Amino acid sequence: MKKLNNALVLLIKFFSRRITGRAGYLLVLAGIAIISPPLIIYLINLYLEVNNLEKLAAPESTPAAGWVMISLGFILIVINHFWIPKQKHKEVIGIRHNSLGAFPKEDLRKDMPLLQQLETYREIDVDHSDSYANGLLDDHRSVIRRLDKVPQELGGLLGSASGSSIAYYGLPHVPLAFYLGYLLSDNKFSVDLYELGNQSRRWNRLTAGKESLDVDSTLDQITPSDATGDIVIAIGISYPVHQTEIDELDLPDILATVEINAHHPQREVIANMSQVEKICTEFRRALEETKNRFPNRQRIHLFYAGPVSLCFALGQCISERIDPEITVYNFSAKSRPRYAWSLTLNSPEALSATFSSHVPQGADNASVQYA
Repeated sequence: MKKLNNALVLLIKFFSRRITGRAGYLLVLAGIAIISPPLIIYLINLYLEVNNLEKLAAPESTPAAGWVMISLGFILIVINHFWIPKQKHKEVIGIRHNSLGAFPKEDLRKDMPLLQQLETYREIDVDHSDSYANGLLDDHRSVIRRLDKVPQELGGLLGSASGSSIAYYGLPHVPLAFYLGYLLSDNKFSVDLYELGNQSRRWNRLTAGKESLDVDSTLDQITPSDATGDIVIAIGISYPVHQTEIDELDLPDILATVEINAHHPQREVIANMSQVEKICTEFRRALEETKNRFPNRQRIHLFYAGPVSLCFALGQCISERIDPEITVYNFSAKSRPRYAWSLTLNSPEALSATFSSHVPQGADNASVQYA
């Protein structure tokens, strides 16, 4: 069925609605002529007689060929009047998210599947490059404002093309990808995820696949507690998250630390949606289990080392209604501490995300937020 649909889409791209409809009617008329030649020949001969031309002899009928042509004609007519108009309202909406990389606008388009490349393409450009000063991300308020506008902008585009595909790609900071995923966590937003190949420099779409991913989790090892405090969740997929670097923040009142790691962390380990769903399921289980085992938990401190696509998908797993306050930290090897700033996605005291710096007062560049 999918192959037939793709073939019909290609047919539409190369043959306009007008041509498709006319071809359908001509096939029907030709089929009728083959099934019942006398009727058509009679009409033609009337014209020839009026113009004093030689009349035609009626050929033998060929019902089988005629019905085949009529059937094809009716299929084209149905496609012309019912199927093509629906396709006119479909397009591809790309979400380009950038705060770290250097790649052109609409860079995704060349790497989309063939049929999507033939669709109308519109892009939401979420670029934070103008929020930098001297190589450092320092205008966090404009970053958050820009992200907050995306759901409304996407909803506007879908309003005029409700059947459109949505594709997310980019190279943003981890907290920003998490937050955008969180903003688009509504079920009505079904998003295709793309990841940039390290060697090919092409955007690879994550599709269903059989390649599994071994995941290690310490969730079942933590001891329940009724105490009041916070939970740390560390997710290491491309690289391990080191406890010594988390300890630099000196976070108070930590009740437990849950680690979710790829068995062998490495770059480009995520290759399909099955792997993404596996990590998302484990993350969602960690949120649920810590709620049950630590009824007085107040906040989740989230540390992540992995690909952008999975980062966005994990953000979509967070529920505004049932999850506690979640703070996502940004890692930079050039900063001290390594996790120099964070974004709280769902603070009950704020309508939007809130930004925090963890650079000690009086330290160099303490007033700016490290990229």
